[in-house]
Amino acid sequence: MASISKLKAFVLSVGLTVASILVCLLVSETYLTIRYNQERALMESRVIGKELCTIASNYPELIYTFIPNKCGTNAHGFRDYEYSYSKLKGVSRVVVIGDSVALGQRMDIRDIFGKVLERKLNLSAKGGGKGKERKVEVIVLANSGYSTSQELFLLKHEAFRYSPDLIIWSYVLNDPAHPVFHNANGELGRYYFKPAFHTANYVSRKLFEINEQRKAANCGEEYHALLHCVYWGQIASNIREIGNISEKQGVPIIFLIHPILEEHSSFDNYSLAPVHTKLGAAAGDAGLPVLDLLKAYRSHNPWDLTLTSEHGFDPWHPNEEGHRIAADALVKFISEGNYLH
Repeated sequence: MASISKLKAFVLSVGLTVASILVCLLVSETYLTIRYNQERALMESRVIGKELCTIASNYPELIYTFIPNKCGTNAHGFRDYEYSYSKLKGVSRVVVIGDSVALGQRMDIRDIFGKVLERKLNLSAKGGGKGKERKVEVIVLANSGYSTSQELFLLKHEAFRYSPDLIIWSYVLNDPAHPVFHNANGELGRYYFKPAFHTANYVSRKLFEINEQRKAANCGEEYHALLHCVYWGQIASNIREIGNISEKQGVPIIFLIHPILEEHSSFDNYSLAPVHTKLGAAAGDAGLPVLDLLKAYRSHNPWDLTLTSEHGFDPWHPNEEGHRIAADALVKFISEGNYLH
């Protein structure tokens, strides 16, 4: 009888413990759900009166996408001209994958480096003196604030639908940022990400922050250098994956590195040059041809290349001149490498 009493007590104790945990989880989930809705409402209040151009994606990996045929996007939901998936005979195609830099945020679409590149490649083809004209289409698959994880999804699931002959991976030094836990996308990631369980997401976020703080202890304070220090293992893995996809598909992928425009420094004293060197080496090891725009930018003043806004100096987004320099560098690189036959 004593053993039965002990068993009943044990079962009761376990039951009470489980019930307590469930009550705590319920309270936590309720509280975090309310807080999530409050934060989302606050984010919505910041865009009242502004046209919303994005929508939650059907693919959780992307989190958000542009709304097709709205805010200057095409039928596929990208800020570009209309291109069908099928490629006509005699047409060469280049696909650009990237974020707001490749997108040309706050710029006329005609002035972004992808469209300038398209015009220059077509002019080069017509001037070849071979008696025939080759048409080149440069298709831009980019979205504001996309991180490498989202761009990889575009590479795997969208880029090859256009039958590209060449792909340009437009790399900006904030690309390693987490699309939800960091804020490189201006709250778009946090706004559109809806966790299945808020408590689990809260725990994941806290563990993410603790791990980042632990690894960042010896990484310095500069944001872009810190990202490439803390998350280098994942960055190198992503670059290898891009190289593997390029090899498997038989399509060259140019790894294009965009410099950050440093407000109080020239490109001769560019503080992030070691990061460029490290990225270039990793991409080269992965079998990717590397074009680092730092060399092309070096003779220019960052103030002459930045797309200034009401917030002042913009370190990430080059203006029309910056995009033209990038396009010229790409034309030369593509021609010398004979990437479009």
